[in-house]
Amino acid sequence: MTKAELSALLHKPGIPVNEGVTSDKNINTFPRIVYWDYIWEDILASGNDYDTKTTYQISFYSKQPKDMKLLELREHMRAAGMHPVIYHEYVEEDKVFHSYFALEVIE
Repeated sequence: MTKAELSALLHKPGIPVNEGVTSDKNINTFPRIVYWDYIWEDILASGNDYDTKTTYQISFYSKQPKDMKLLELREHMRAAGMHPVIYHEYVEEDKVFHSYFALEVIE
């Protein structure tokens, strides 16, 4: 998967998606997705060239557990052959459900 394919996948449910940090426009919008890279790994490609395998954290914020848009995103990932472990937590101070998982892309 490329970063462009990752972005397209995350946009499929039709909810706000931001890379890096939540935009001011989307800060109080639920559900929403924020994703960022946190691991860069060199991998040897053909010849002596290197590609970069980048791992992204995808965070899904909602006001309810098992949000329908999260379930929809999960179905899109399954259709694309991806089955990440999805973690969940309730952020008491913000009164929001945070579901998160990692996906790897080649850049």
